[in-house]
Amino acid sequence: MVGASNPLSSPSLSGQAIARVVGLTCVFGFIVDMTALTFPLGSGTAWRVGLLQQMGDRSIVLLIGIALLIYSAWDNQNLRKTLSYVTLALGSLFLLICLFVVRESFSLHSQAVNNIGSQATQLQTQVEQSRSNPEIAANATEDDFANALRAIDTQAETLRQNAKNTITRSGIASTSNFAVVGIGLLSLSRVAGGAKGKIAGRSTKKMRKTA
Repeated sequence: MVGASNPLSSPSLSGQAIARVVGLTCVFGFIVDMTALTFPLGSGTAWRVGLLQQMGDRSIVLLIGIALLIYSAWDNQNLRKTLSYVTLALGSLFLLICLFVVRESFSLHSQAVNNIGSQATQLQTQVEQSRSNPEIAANATEDDFANALRAIDTQAETLRQNAKNTITRSGIASTSNFAVVGIGLLSLSRVAGGAKGKIAGRSTKKMRKTA
């Protein structure tokens, strides 16, 4: 009789209250982090790629937070439905962001390669100008100039390869994070939208048996 008259002592209700607190903390923590990273607004492909990478790294926190909120609202069908729609929208958005990450990664790689090529061309031009300068040419041989040009080409190729590897790894990691979390959010949306309040049902049955 005591358990029936004090529903707040139910383990499921206590668990749902804790889940609500932790869920809200995770969601608001994600929002605060992304707001701090977004402002002041930057520009350029590198800034966008960096922001998306940070967002992808923190997206698991959002997934956990929403999952806990859905669990905490399991007995409230209307709230659970609302969370289901929000989760569906976020999951779809995250999957779309995957395509944006791929495009931005390709764009950043192209810019990095072009910048490296431009710098290498400038250095090669300086070497050629030095070769035409009598004062400098008097203290250097043709082999010295040729070695300098080869060194520039080798260094430029190394920088291109490093840029490609770094941007590719970063793009794959960010895309994977968004894809996994997006699929997880869509799965949560389906569970929250299609399931019934079984937790409340079990709690009610236990309370009736206790009574």
